[in-house]
Amino acid sequence: MSYGQAETDALIDHARYEIAKQHFSNAGNYLNEVERIDSLNPKLLYLHSEMKLILGKEDFPKYLEKLRNAGVDELYHVMKLKHAVFIGLSESENLLEMYFENYPENGEIKYVQWLLELDKGNYEICRKSVDEISNGTIFKYAPYLALFNVSWDKNYKNAIVYMDSVEQIIGRAFYGSKYREILTIISNTEVIDHNKGKSALPFAWCGSGVGFYMIDEKGDSLKIELDTGTGYNMMTVHDKIHGERVSGTDVLVVENGISYNYMDKPADLYYKKSSFSIPAYENFIFGYFDSQFSKADGCTSPFVFRNRALHIDPINEKVYLFDRENLEKYITDNKDKIERVPYVIRNGWVFVPCKINDTEVLMHIETGSRDVNFNALSLAALGLESYPGSIEWKGQDFPVDKVDCMLEVGRIKYEVKGGLVSDTVPNWFYGLAAAGDIGPVFMNNFAFTIDVFNQQLIFNIN
Repeated sequence: MSYGQAETDALIDHARYEIAKQHFSNAGNYLNEVERIDSLNPKLLYLHSEMKLILGKEDFPKYLEKLRNAGVDELYHVMKLKHAVFIGLSESENLLEMYFENYPENGEIKYVQWLLELDKGNYEICRKSVDEISNGTIFKYAPYLALFNVSWDKNYKNAIVYMDSVEQIIGRAFYGSKYREILTIISNTEVIDHNKGKSALPFAWCGSGVGFYMIDEKGDSLKIELDTGTGYNMMTVHDKIHGERVSGTDVLVVENGISYNYMDKPADLYYKKSSFSIPAYENFIFGYFDSQFSKADGCTSPFVFRNRALHIDPINEKVYLFDRENLEKYITDNKDKIERVPYVIRNGWVFVPCKINDTEVLMHIETGSRDVNFNALSLAALGLESYPGSIEWKGQDFPVDKVDCMLEVGRIKYEVKGGLVSDTVPNWFYGLAAAGDIGPVFMNNFAFTIDVFNQQLIFNIN
């Protein structure tokens, strides 16, 4: 082995080590040095592909094609599979079956298989095998990060355990660390639900989105937008004055704990434990902070209401919380009018299977947005061609890329005109992403129900 080969291998090992610790900038520096020495090195192309995909970079396809041309089939097939999972293509199951048969000992393929099992709800099985899966993938922290996110839907105390695992591997605090104290508080708090059967909430329009009013025990109200892009099953009030006004007790302050794209800088995040008369909850915990949110006083995940299905009817301006019995009655009474679509839940986000121009894929339901959006990494796989356009933001026109397509959700067909293309992919690191998101421009055409009991979206298509 020549000195040049040894040097190259050492740089690649350094890059792999940094990727394993989520130090992507350092890893990129090592890979750039390898590229200067040996630009066609298959291991270089593979690691570049991993980095480009996980960070949602537009030039990922270029590196994937280079990897294919390098003739290293196993590395190319690993990245082709991960890309399919990353953008939510249904063909990922068939690719997994084929590649697992060809490369049964490949740790990255086992990791993808593990992620898809986690998606199917096999939480306890995945917990038992997480250490083995972590040892087989370049992203050592990623399986624990996936379990951290899913544990918010399963067991808050487990979420803390997996947060510790991630931090132990990467050697520092990560974005989820700011939730450590509130996770402990929530896990030790019993929320008391006084709602009976079918509970009505006052409907509210929130810009292009929809929501409702919540009324505290003093009679003060909050206008809350339904935002299925709000993770961790939480509700936030984006106005410090309103948050302070609501009855209850502050239980935690997280300095610089929250930031949105419309904010100049992070804001302190306050958590409060309150009681509401509509809907009727005691020990209801929400966050509040100071910002410039104009559509409503705040926004919420639909899963903040525990053991309740949320029904919103923008057509007739109605909002209800259903218990299981009343939900089943609604389904029975409307059996000829509804379309039921199963969903995947990840970190409090809702993903549904769709067809885009006849290609089956997962899309994120994003009621806090406004349009149908696609990430740039999914365009080629969906057969979409973008064209230049513009969008108004804060009174100004900004250039954007747009696409046209046919969107199908179950039996519902919707023609997308001017869907937006985004460079950002809201991934939670492999297996926790989708081809794009579906906003109110689609959702507001139907009464819809988020059925937590059967994990499905119910559209009234009458």
